Amino acid sequence: MTRAIKVTFLATALLGLGLGGHFGYFEAAEESSLLESTQYIAPAKVASDFARIQFMHADTDHARQAVMLQIQLLEQLELADRSFHANELALAYIRLAMVEEAAGRPEAEQRALAQARARWQTHSRKEELTDEELKNAAKRIDGAVDDL
Repeated sequence: MTRAIKVTFLATALLGLGLGGHFGYFEAAEESSLLESTQYIAPAKVASDFARIQFMHADTDHARQAVMLQIQLLEQLELADRSFHANELALAYIRLAMVEEAAGRPEAEQRALAQARARWQTHSRKEELTDEELKNAAKRIDGAVDDL
């Protein structure tokens, strides 16, 4: 091999390694952030499905326990990672209010609705929704999930 071929080969190899490392780093960083966000999806989805099913089919005590489990899990995930926002937390608080209403606890129902309203405004429209509008929204969302 001549000296020119060796220099060309070396320059090409260094350029390839440099560009590959640069673009590979950004590709890996993007994949890493995607995988990091999915680590929260599975537990949140399982807790949400369990709470929704218990809410629809169980007695008020079991439904309340399931919804409280979902709320606690979502709040813990938010505390663990500030970039994670539990959009389903408003829905969970609405379910809790509906359970408390069925159990005949109006004070607990109003506390849950206040939490739901605060979450709903943070992640959705800025207008104030009535209690019935919040409950109807939860029923529509649960109905849509059941239809899937």
